[in-house]
Amino acid sequence: MLKEFKEFALKGNVLELAVAVVMGAAFNKIVTSLVENVIMPLIGLLFGEIDFAKNWTIYGIKYGIFIQSIIDFIIIAFALFIFIKIANTLVKPKEVEEEIEESTVLLTEIRDLLREQNKKA
Repeated sequence: MLKEFKEFALKGNVLELAVAVVMGAAFNKIVTSLVENVIMPLIGLLFGEIDFAKNWTIYGIKYGIFIQSIIDFIIIAFALFIFIKIANTLVKPKEVEEEIEESTVLLTEIRDLLREQNKKA
């Protein structure tokens, strides 16, 4: 059972997932800091509040913090979109090369089979 767990834990997918979780947590801290310490103070200056996120409340509802969370989400979603777009452009050429190689092999095999059939006929 220990051997099976070791094989499971050391599989590529599990390790990749663990790295992704750690990187996601670190990325989340960066984005949160960007929003809290750079973007929200600038928005606060535009609206005349120094601390926009914490000071905007109506009947005890802190909608400034909610707006900050929305901005966090938009920045994270956009950053992930850009990252995936870049990753896809880096991966696609390899996939296209592999498809071309496979097609070349298949076409070569078809050509050889046709030659053999023509020789027999």
